[in-house]
Amino acid sequence: MKVAICAAAVLAACATPMMAQAQSSVTLYGIIDNGIAYTNSVASSITTQGASRWSMQTGWGSGDRVGFTGREDLGGGLAAVFTLEMGFSAVNGTSSQGGRLFGRQAFVGLDSNTYGRFTMGRQYDFTFDYIAPMLSWLQFGSIYGAHVGDVDNTFQTVRLNNTVKYEVSPLQGLKLGAIYAFSNQAGGPDGQGFANNRAFGFGATYKRGGLHAAATYLQLDQPSAGQPGGSNPNGANGGEYTFSTAIFYNAGFVERQRIAAVGAGYDFGQLSVNAVFTDTHLNYRGDQSTRVDNYEVNTRYMFTPAISAGIGYIFTDASGFTGTGATSYASGSHPRWHQVNAGASYLLSKRTDLHASVVFQRQAGDAEATAINFFGPAGTNQKNQIAILAGLRHRF
Repeated sequence: MKVAICAAAVLAACATPMMAQAQSSVTLYGIIDNGIAYTNSVASSITTQGASRWSMQTGWGSGDRVGFTGREDLGGGLAAVFTLEMGFSAVNGTSSQGGRLFGRQAFVGLDSNTYGRFTMGRQYDFTFDYIAPMLSWLQFGSIYGAHVGDVDNTFQTVRLNNTVKYEVSPLQGLKLGAIYAFSNQAGGPDGQGFANNRAFGFGATYKRGGLHAAATYLQLDQPSAGQPGGSNPNGANGGEYTFSTAIFYNAGFVERQRIAAVGAGYDFGQLSVNAVFTDTHLNYRGDQSTRVDNYEVNTRYMFTPAISAGIGYIFTDASGFTGTGATSYASGSHPRWHQVNAGASYLLSKRTDLHASVVFQRQAGDAEATAINFFGPAGTNQKNQIAILAGLRHRF
Protein backbone atom coordinates (compact mmCIF):
# COMPACT_ATOMS: atom_id res chain seq x y z
CA MET A 1 0.00 0.00 0.00
CA LYS A 2 2.82 2.37 0.94
CA VAL A 3 4.56 1.52 -2.32
CA ALA A 4 1.40 2.37 -4.28
CA ILE A 5 1.01 5.67 -2.47
CA CYS A 6 4.66 6.62 -3.12
CA ALA A 7 4.35 5.67 -6.77
CA ALA A 8 1.22 7.82 -7.12
CA ALA A 9 3.00 10.75 -5.47
CA VAL A 10 5.97 10.44 -7.83
CA LEU A 11 3.67 10.30 -10.86
CA ALA A 12 1.75 13.37 -9.65
CA ALA A 13 4.99 15.30 -9.11
CA CYS A 14 6.18 14.40 -12.60
CA ALA A 15 2.83 15.24 -14.15
CA THR A 16 2.60 18.70 -12.57
CA PRO A 17 5.27 20.41 -14.71
CA MET A 18 3.93 18.59 -17.77
CA MET A 19 0.45 19.97 -17.09
CA ALA A 20 1.87 23.46 -16.55
CA GLN A 21 3.81 23.19 -19.77
CA ALA A 22 0.70 22.13 -21.65
CA GLN A 23 -1.05 25.30 -20.46
CA SER A 24 1.82 27.56 -21.53
CA SER A 25 3.53 28.32 -24.82
CA VAL A 26 6.57 30.20 -26.09
CA THR A 27 6.94 30.83 -29.82
CA LEU A 28 10.06 31.83 -31.76
CA TYR A 29 9.29 33.75 -34.95
CA GLY A 30 10.99 36.04 -37.45
CA ILE A 31 11.38 37.53 -40.92
CA ILE A 32 14.45 37.71 -43.17
CA ASP A 33 13.97 39.91 -46.23
CA ASN A 34 16.77 40.91 -48.64
CA GLY A 35 16.70 42.42 -52.12
CA ILE A 36 18.25 44.64 -54.77
CA ALA A 37 17.20 48.26 -55.27
CA TYR A 38 17.70 50.97 -57.88
CA THR A 39 17.22 54.63 -56.98
CA ASN A 40 17.45 57.43 -59.54
CA SER A 41 19.03 59.91 -57.10
CA VAL A 42 20.31 59.68 -53.52
CA ALA A 43 22.20 62.41 -51.62
CA SER A 44 23.70 62.77 -48.16
CA SER A 45 21.54 65.81 -47.40
CA ILE A 46 18.80 67.99 -48.88
CA THR A 47 21.28 70.56 -50.20
CA THR A 48 23.93 68.27 -51.74
CA GLN A 49 23.99 66.81 -55.25
CA GLY A 50 22.48 63.36 -55.66
CA ALA A 51 23.36 60.47 -57.95
CA SER A 52 21.78 57.20 -59.04
CA ARG A 53 22.52 54.08 -57.02
CA TRP A 54 22.23 50.31 -57.20
CA SER A 55 22.31 48.69 -53.77
CA MET A 56 21.45 45.65 -51.72
CA GLN A 57 18.77 46.48 -49.18
CA THR A 58 17.32 44.54 -46.29
CA GLY A 59 13.93 44.46 -44.66
CA TRP A 60 12.36 46.50 -47.41
CA GLY A 61 9.21 44.40 -47.69
CA SER A 62 8.99 43.68 -43.97
CA GLY A 63 11.57 44.77 -41.43
CA ASP A 64 13.95 41.93 -40.50
CA ARG A 65 13.21 40.64 -37.02
CA VAL A 66 13.52 37.81 -34.52
CA GLY A 67 11.07 37.57 -31.67
CA PHE A 68 9.75 35.51 -28.80
CA THR A 69 6.14 35.62 -27.70
CA GLY A 70 4.64 33.67 -24.83
CA ARG A 71 1.39 32.98 -23.06
CA GLU A 72 0.65 31.24 -19.76
CA ASP A 73 -2.87 30.25 -18.78
CA LEU A 74 -3.53 31.44 -15.22
CA GLY A 75 -7.07 30.10 -15.04
CA GLY A 76 -10.46 31.78 -15.04
CA GLY A 77 -9.95 33.23 -18.53
CA LEU A 78 -6.77 35.09 -17.45
CA ALA A 79 -3.33 34.65 -19.03
CA ALA A 80 0.13 36.16 -18.65
CA VAL A 81 1.62 37.32 -21.96
CA PHE A 82 4.96 38.69 -23.17
CA THR A 83 6.75 39.68 -26.38
CA LEU A 84 10.45 40.34 -26.98
CA GLU A 85 11.28 41.36 -30.57
CA MET A 86 14.55 42.58 -32.02
CA GLY A 87 15.21 44.21 -35.38
CA PHE A 88 18.34 43.62 -37.45
CA SER A 89 19.84 43.95 -40.91
CA ALA A 90 20.22 40.68 -42.80
CA VAL A 91 22.69 42.40 -45.15
CA ASN A 92 25.35 43.04 -42.50
CA GLY A 93 23.99 41.49 -39.29
CA THR A 94 23.82 44.72 -37.31
CA SER A 95 21.03 45.62 -34.87
CA SER A 96 18.32 48.09 -35.82
CA GLN A 97 16.38 50.59 -33.67
CA GLY A 98 19.52 52.32 -32.45
CA GLY A 99 21.28 49.09 -31.49
CA ARG A 100 18.69 48.08 -28.89
CA LEU A 101 18.57 44.39 -28.04
CA PHE A 102 14.77 44.25 -28.28
CA GLY A 103 14.17 47.51 -30.11
CA ARG A 104 10.98 46.58 -31.92
CA GLN A 105 8.93 45.46 -28.92
CA ALA A 106 9.51 44.42 -25.31
CA PHE A 107 6.54 44.04 -22.99
CA VAL A 108 4.79 41.86 -20.41
CA GLY A 109 1.17 41.88 -19.32
CA LEU A 110 -2.12 40.19 -18.53
CA ASP A 111 -4.84 39.20 -20.99
CA SER A 112 -8.38 38.56 -19.74
CA ASN A 113 -11.33 37.21 -21.73
CA THR A 114 -13.59 39.51 -19.69
CA TYR A 115 -11.58 42.61 -18.79
CA GLY A 116 -9.24 43.08 -21.76
CA ARG A 117 -5.48 43.21 -22.17
CA PHE A 118 -2.99 45.24 -20.08
CA THR A 119 0.70 45.41 -21.04
CA MET A 120 3.80 47.33 -19.93
CA GLY A 121 7.08 48.03 -21.76
CA ARG A 122 8.27 49.28 -25.18
CA GLN A 123 5.28 49.10 -27.51
CA TYR A 124 3.56 50.31 -30.67
CA ASP A 125 0.93 53.02 -30.40
CA PHE A 126 -2.48 52.68 -32.03
CA THR A 127 -1.59 54.44 -35.28
CA PHE A 128 0.39 51.33 -36.12
CA ASP A 129 -1.99 48.81 -34.55
CA TYR A 130 -5.21 50.17 -36.07
CA ILE A 131 -4.33 52.51 -38.99
CA ALA A 132 -1.15 51.11 -40.58
CA PRO A 133 -2.76 47.79 -41.68
CA MET A 134 -4.86 49.87 -44.13
CA LEU A 135 -1.80 51.56 -45.70
CA SER A 136 -0.12 50.50 -48.93
CA TRP A 137 3.41 50.27 -47.51
CA LEU A 138 2.37 47.55 -45.06
CA GLN A 139 -0.03 45.68 -47.35
CA PHE A 140 1.89 45.31 -50.61
CA GLY A 141 4.47 48.08 -50.97
CA SER A 142 7.67 48.34 -48.99
CA ILE A 143 8.95 50.12 -45.89
CA TYR A 144 10.22 52.83 -48.27
CA GLY A 145 6.61 53.63 -49.22
CA ALA A 146 5.75 55.24 -45.86
CA HIS A 147 4.34 58.77 -45.85
CA VAL A 148 6.81 61.63 -46.38
CA GLY A 149 9.07 61.91 -43.34
CA ASP A 150 6.76 59.51 -41.48
CA VAL A 151 5.42 62.65 -39.83
CA ASP A 152 2.24 60.81 -38.78
CA ASN A 153 4.20 57.91 -37.24
CA THR A 154 2.18 55.33 -39.19
CA PHE A 155 5.52 53.68 -39.97
CA GLN A 156 6.47 53.79 -36.26
CA THR A 157 9.58 55.91 -36.53
CA VAL A 158 8.94 56.48 -32.83
CA ARG A 159 8.17 53.41 -30.76
CA LEU A 160 7.20 54.35 -27.23
CA ASN A 161 9.28 53.45 -24.18
CA ASN A 162 7.94 53.25 -20.62
CA THR A 163 4.37 52.50 -21.74
CA VAL A 164 1.27 51.13 -20.12
CA LYS A 165 -1.29 50.00 -22.69
CA TYR A 166 -4.87 48.79 -22.27
CA GLU A 167 -7.24 47.31 -24.84
CA VAL A 168 -10.77 46.03 -24.37
CA SER A 169 -13.52 44.73 -26.65
CA PRO A 170 -16.92 45.74 -25.18
CA LEU A 171 -18.84 44.63 -28.29
CA GLN A 172 -18.18 42.03 -30.96
CA GLY A 173 -15.99 43.56 -33.65
CA LEU A 174 -15.20 46.70 -31.59
CA LYS A 175 -11.88 47.27 -29.85
CA LEU A 176 -10.96 50.31 -27.74
CA GLY A 177 -7.52 51.18 -26.42
CA ALA A 178 -5.50 53.73 -24.46
CA ILE A 179 -1.75 54.14 -23.99
CA TYR A 180 0.48 56.27 -21.73
CA ALA A 181 4.27 56.53 -21.93
CA PHE A 182 6.03 57.94 -18.85
CA SER A 183 8.79 60.53 -19.02
CA ASN A 184 10.37 58.86 -15.96
CA GLN A 185 11.40 62.28 -14.65
CA ALA A 186 10.50 63.92 -11.35
CA GLY A 187 8.38 67.08 -11.33
CA GLY A 188 10.00 70.31 -12.48
CA PRO A 189 9.57 73.50 -14.55
CA ASP A 190 8.74 73.63 -18.29
CA GLY A 191 11.24 71.65 -20.33
CA GLN A 192 11.85 69.34 -17.41
CA GLY A 193 9.86 67.12 -15.11
CA PHE A 194 6.87 64.81 -15.41
CA ALA A 195 5.70 65.98 -18.87
CA ASN A 196 9.18 66.23 -20.40
CA ASN A 197 9.25 63.56 -23.14
CA ARG A 198 6.02 61.74 -22.31
CA ALA A 199 3.27 60.52 -24.66
CA PHE A 200 -0.33 59.42 -24.52
CA GLY A 201 -3.00 58.32 -26.97
CA PHE A 202 -6.10 56.28 -27.63
CA GLY A 203 -7.76 54.42 -30.47
CA ALA A 204 -10.82 52.55 -31.66
CA THR A 205 -11.25 49.97 -34.39
CA TYR A 206 -14.27 48.11 -35.71
CA LYS A 207 -14.45 45.07 -37.96
CA ARG A 208 -17.56 43.34 -39.22
CA GLY A 209 -17.73 41.24 -42.32
CA GLY A 210 -15.64 42.94 -45.00
CA LEU A 211 -15.85 46.35 -43.30
CA HIS A 212 -13.08 47.74 -41.14
CA ALA A 213 -12.68 51.25 -39.73
CA ALA A 214 -10.43 52.93 -37.18
CA ALA A 215 -9.67 56.25 -35.50
CA THR A 216 -6.64 57.13 -33.36
CA TYR A 217 -4.95 60.01 -31.55
CA LEU A 218 -1.37 60.34 -30.28
CA GLN A 219 0.34 63.23 -28.49
CA LEU A 220 4.04 63.50 -27.70
CA ASP A 221 5.10 66.25 -25.27
CA GLN A 222 8.69 67.53 -25.56
CA PRO A 223 9.75 64.50 -27.68
CA SER A 224 12.98 66.19 -28.81
CA ALA A 225 14.17 65.97 -25.20
CA GLY A 226 14.95 62.35 -26.04
CA GLN A 227 17.34 63.27 -28.85
CA PRO A 228 21.12 63.04 -28.32
CA GLY A 229 22.08 65.89 -26.02
CA GLY A 230 18.45 66.37 -24.94
CA SER A 231 17.32 66.83 -21.37
CA ASN A 232 15.61 63.42 -21.05
CA PRO A 233 16.94 60.56 -23.22
CA ASN A 234 15.20 58.01 -20.97
CA GLY A 235 11.66 59.22 -21.69
CA ALA A 236 8.97 58.05 -24.09
CA ASN A 237 10.94 58.93 -27.25
CA GLY A 238 14.37 57.35 -27.11
CA GLY A 239 16.04 59.60 -29.70
CA GLU A 240 14.39 58.10 -32.79
CA TYR A 241 13.96 61.31 -34.80
CA THR A 242 17.48 60.99 -36.21
CA PHE A 243 17.48 59.82 -39.83
CA SER A 244 18.05 61.72 -43.06
CA THR A 245 14.49 61.59 -44.40
CA ALA A 246 12.85 62.83 -41.17
CA ILE A 247 12.61 66.28 -42.73
CA PHE A 248 9.85 67.60 -40.46
CA TYR A 249 11.62 66.58 -37.26
CA ASN A 250 14.94 67.95 -38.49
CA ALA A 251 13.37 71.37 -39.06
CA GLY A 252 13.69 72.40 -35.43
CA PHE A 253 13.25 71.46 -31.80
CA VAL A 254 9.88 69.71 -31.45
CA GLU A 255 7.99 70.74 -28.31
CA ARG A 256 4.75 68.93 -29.12
CA GLN A 257 3.52 66.53 -31.78
CA ARG A 258 -0.18 65.70 -32.16
CA ILE A 259 -1.42 63.08 -34.63
CA ALA A 260 -5.06 62.31 -35.43
CA ALA A 261 -5.90 59.58 -37.94
CA VAL A 262 -9.00 57.96 -39.40
CA GLY A 263 -9.32 55.17 -41.93
CA ALA A 264 -11.82 52.79 -43.45
CA GLY A 265 -11.80 49.96 -45.94
CA TYR A 266 -13.71 47.04 -47.34
CA ASP A 267 -12.70 43.57 -48.44
CA PHE A 268 -14.73 42.28 -51.38
CA GLY A 269 -13.08 38.88 -51.37
CA GLN A 270 -10.25 39.08 -53.89
CA LEU A 271 -10.36 42.90 -53.97
CA SER A 272 -9.75 45.25 -51.03
CA VAL A 273 -9.90 49.07 -50.96
CA ASN A 274 -8.81 51.49 -48.23
CA ALA A 275 -8.81 55.22 -47.53
CA VAL A 276 -6.83 56.90 -44.73
CA PHE A 277 -6.49 60.51 -43.54
CA THR A 278 -3.93 61.72 -40.99
CA ASP A 279 -3.55 65.21 -39.52
CA THR A 280 -0.28 66.07 -37.76
CA HIS A 281 0.58 69.25 -35.85
CA LEU A 282 4.19 69.98 -34.89
CA ASN A 283 5.00 72.80 -32.46
CA TYR A 284 8.63 73.90 -32.52
CA ARG A 285 10.67 75.95 -30.08
CA GLY A 286 10.30 79.64 -30.84
CA ASP A 287 6.51 79.59 -31.39
CA GLN A 288 6.85 78.03 -34.85
CA SER A 289 4.50 75.31 -36.05
CA THR A 290 3.77 73.04 -39.00
CA ARG A 291 0.64 71.17 -40.02
CA VAL A 292 0.90 68.16 -42.32
CA ASP A 293 -2.11 66.30 -43.76
CA ASN A 294 -1.75 62.96 -45.53
CA TYR A 295 -4.47 61.53 -47.77
CA GLU A 296 -4.06 57.95 -49.00
CA VAL A 297 -6.21 55.65 -51.12
CA ASN A 298 -5.11 52.18 -52.16
CA THR A 299 -6.39 48.92 -53.56
CA ARG A 300 -5.11 45.35 -53.63
CA TYR A 301 -6.20 42.38 -55.75
CA MET A 302 -5.57 38.65 -55.24
CA PHE A 303 -5.28 37.17 -58.73
CA THR A 304 -4.70 33.70 -57.30
CA PRO A 305 -4.01 32.45 -53.75
CA ALA A 306 -0.31 32.87 -54.59
CA ILE A 307 -0.24 36.10 -56.65
CA SER A 308 -1.32 39.54 -55.46
CA ALA A 309 -0.66 43.14 -56.47
CA GLY A 310 -1.67 46.59 -55.33
CA ILE A 311 -1.33 50.30 -55.95
CA GLY A 312 -1.75 53.32 -53.71
CA TYR A 313 -1.68 57.11 -54.03
CA ILE A 314 -0.65 59.52 -51.26
CA PHE A 315 -1.08 63.31 -51.27
CA THR A 316 0.82 65.22 -48.58
CA ASP A 317 -0.23 68.80 -47.88
CA ALA A 318 1.88 70.84 -45.43
CA SER A 319 1.72 74.41 -44.20
CA GLY A 320 3.63 76.59 -41.76
CA PHE A 321 7.24 76.61 -40.61
CA THR A 322 9.62 74.77 -42.96
CA GLY A 323 12.97 75.06 -41.23
CA THR A 324 16.11 77.02 -41.97
CA GLY A 325 19.52 76.45 -43.49
CA ALA A 326 20.52 72.88 -44.29
CA THR A 327 17.30 71.50 -42.81
CA SER A 328 14.96 73.61 -44.95
CA TYR A 329 12.71 71.48 -47.15
CA ALA A 330 10.61 74.22 -48.78
CA SER A 331 10.95 77.68 -50.33
CA GLY A 332 7.65 78.85 -48.81
CA SER A 333 5.04 77.91 -46.26
CA HIS A 334 2.98 75.50 -48.38
CA PRO A 335 4.96 72.45 -49.59
CA ARG A 336 3.19 69.46 -51.10
CA TRP A 337 4.14 65.99 -52.29
CA HIS A 338 2.61 63.32 -54.51
CA GLN A 339 3.58 59.68 -54.00
CA VAL A 340 2.64 56.42 -55.72
CA ASN A 341 3.32 52.98 -54.20
CA ALA A 342 2.95 49.83 -56.28
CA GLY A 343 3.84 46.29 -55.36
CA ALA A 344 3.36 42.62 -56.19
CA SER A 345 4.05 39.34 -54.42
CA TYR A 346 4.34 35.70 -55.50
CA LEU A 347 4.15 33.03 -52.80
CA LEU A 348 6.58 30.18 -53.32
CA SER A 349 5.17 28.61 -50.16
CA LYS A 350 3.19 29.70 -47.11
CA ARG A 351 6.36 31.18 -45.63
CA THR A 352 8.47 32.29 -48.60
CA ASP A 353 7.69 34.81 -51.33
CA LEU A 354 9.25 36.83 -54.13
CA HIS A 355 8.16 40.44 -54.16
CA ALA A 356 8.77 43.67 -56.04
CA SER A 357 7.72 47.27 -55.51
CA VAL A 358 8.05 50.75 -56.98
CA VAL A 359 7.90 53.99 -54.97
CA PHE A 360 7.63 57.29 -56.83
CA GLN A 361 7.62 60.68 -55.09
CA ARG A 362 7.33 64.16 -56.64
CA GLN A 363 7.60 67.66 -55.18
CA ALA A 364 4.76 70.16 -55.58
CA GLY A 365 3.87 73.58 -54.25
CA ASP A 366 6.75 75.10 -52.26
CA ALA A 367 8.51 71.78 -51.60
CA GLU A 368 12.24 71.70 -52.33
CA ALA A 369 13.11 68.27 -50.94
CA THR A 370 12.18 64.82 -52.18
CA ALA A 371 12.87 62.08 -49.67
CA ILE A 372 11.58 58.51 -50.00
CA ASN A 373 11.50 56.90 -46.57
CA PHE A 374 14.92 55.67 -45.41
CA PHE A 375 16.64 55.95 -48.81
CA GLY A 376 17.88 59.46 -48.16
CA PRO A 377 16.98 62.74 -49.87
CA ALA A 378 17.15 62.92 -53.65
CA GLY A 379 19.37 65.99 -53.37
CA THR A 380 19.31 69.47 -54.83
CA ASN A 381 17.55 70.16 -58.16
CA GLN A 382 15.73 66.81 -58.04
CA LYS A 383 11.96 67.17 -58.15
CA ASN A 384 11.34 63.43 -58.50
CA GLN A 385 12.68 60.37 -56.74
CA ILE A 386 11.97 56.79 -57.71
CA ALA A 387 12.98 53.50 -56.09
CA ILE A 388 12.57 50.09 -57.75
CA LEU A 389 13.07 47.03 -55.59
CA ALA A 390 12.91 43.24 -55.88
CA GLY A 391 13.70 40.62 -53.30
CA LEU A 392 13.12 37.41 -51.38
CA ARG A 393 11.34 37.20 -48.01
CA HIS A 394 11.16 34.24 -45.63
CA ARG A 395 9.04 34.01 -42.50
CA PHE A 396 9.59 31.49 -39.74
